[in-house]
Amino acid sequence: MGDEGETNNEQSGTVNGPVAQVGAVYGGVHFGGQHQEPVVPRQLPQAVAPFTGQADELAALHAVLADSARAVVISAVEGTTGIGKTALAVHWANQVADRFPGGQLYADLRGSDPSGWPARPGDVLRSFLEALGEDRIPSDVAAQAARYRTLLADKPVLVVLDDVRDAEQVRPLLPGGSNSFIVLTSRNPLTGLIAEGARSLMLDVLSAVEARELLVRRLGEDRLAAEPQAADELIVVAASAAGVPFSALAAELRNAVSPPGVGNLSARMAAVLDWARARTAPPPVDGDWRSRVRTPVWLRSPKVLFAAAAAVAATTLFVSTPMIAASSFLGLGYFLIRFAMLFAGLVLMERPSGRGAVGTGLVVANAVYCLVDALASIHAEADVWVWLEFFSVIAFTVLLVMRLAPFDVLPRRARIVPPTRRPLAYVVVGAAAAQFILLFAGIPHEYGSMTVLAGVGALAALLPVVAIGGLCAATALTEPGDESQRAFVAATVAAYLGPELLLLLGSLLLGPRFTYLGNAFWSDGAYQGSWGTFAVAQAVAAAALLASTWVLLRRAAARA
Repeated sequence: MGDEGETNNEQSGTVNGPVAQVGAVYGGVHFGGQHQEPVVPRQLPQAVAPFTGQADELAALHAVLADSARAVVISAVEGTTGIGKTALAVHWANQVADRFPGGQLYADLRGSDPSGWPARPGDVLRSFLEALGEDRIPSDVAAQAARYRTLLADKPVLVVLDDVRDAEQVRPLLPGGSNSFIVLTSRNPLTGLIAEGARSLMLDVLSAVEARELLVRRLGEDRLAAEPQAADELIVVAASAAGVPFSALAAELRNAVSPPGVGNLSARMAAVLDWARARTAPPPVDGDWRSRVRTPVWLRSPKVLFAAAAAVAATTLFVSTPMIAASSFLGLGYFLIRFAMLFAGLVLMERPSGRGAVGTGLVVANAVYCLVDALASIHAEADVWVWLEFFSVIAFTVLLVMRLAPFDVLPRRARIVPPTRRPLAYVVVGAAAAQFILLFAGIPHEYGSMTVLAGVGALAALLPVVAIGGLCAATALTEPGDESQRAFVAATVAAYLGPELLLLLGSLLLGPRFTYLGNAFWSDGAYQGSWGTFAVAQAVAAAALLASTWVLLRRAAARA
């Protein structure tokens, strides 16, 4: 310390927490704070017991780890299912867990899930960051991946990713640094990752000796000795053999699987697993409809969805010929734009990451319009073709939901953000409310009759406000989602409101001969006067809703 009145800013010691600078300091200064122990995740599932065979594969995994590699891909010959990829990975990971004091992370990516709904990288990243003790997790997948790599850069962490669909699904989940090790299991060889340096380990079926050892551990030597021939036929389904005569199980298995030499290994193994699941499945619970309903796989096929979309397009165009003729074929261009977006969305929907989200948005937006058009057509004239359009739209909607919706997965609850923090949210909510008031008050004009068809017309008019306007309002009043969610919302809103704006503004150029009123309702000159003003008001509300929602999404992307 110097002379009195002077301040010496030189300080030493360990600082853990905020530091405040003061004037002259007399006496000792002590810095400190609460020391937080680092979070060490232990996510590995329990190893399968008994674990039999694959001694060479276990030795190969140990050799890969000793060779300072960073990743290994465990796959199977011919893409065979049930060959033990997961059991091997989990068993080995539990053996070497103590060599990774930074923790062990595990995730099932559901790449071969028959529902067609694999785990999203963003959801896995969020769960990993939470397991690593992160409190503030970015909403954007790229930012989550960057934070994840930063946390693992200097930590010895073992990451096990089970049932990977493809390389694109796991690229955001690959840790940074040289201290982490990642094990991936997949039906596919993941050649892209192997070309980038990952090691490959290909599994084959158990040998006869290894399979017999598994049965002995599971059922005992005495039972195998009593029925040796039948036991040989059951080596892949030992878990199903308890308490049942081997001869009966062997006969059952022969009926379920192709004769020896017929079919490839993958098909035969899949048949065995289907048989084993059917034998061991619990009985359905009374009152649980999901336990009694089995959706055929072909109904979730993209080809079936394309066929249903083609039926929707054909019937909609046929029913809409009066509108197309009244609009001097302005309506034809409108429908061509809508159906072009619909089929482009069906193509993009099968792509991974952001393109898949954009494709889903295009499909959902135009599916909403097709349903609105079908309801409006029933309201106007319920003939045979109108009903064909309606049923084709319903069939397409059901197929789309089956393709997209994982009913056993609930969305993460979004946190409400007060509109005072986002002044533009007032514009979004106000535009949606204006559309609701306009449509409820003006389309169709016979709401007061309270007939069934009037109710159908009301539903057709208000459905887009509830679906599209509600989506915009939810986006404005909640935390922004990740990149895929923002892409979905942007595509949905633009795909619905964009063509609406084109037809609203284009119809004004045709004067009283044709006025588009929004949401599949139109006038061919029977109404005069206020309908033009109504169309302008509709266009202003739609433009405000579209522009304000897009600005909010762009700002959310910039902050992510």
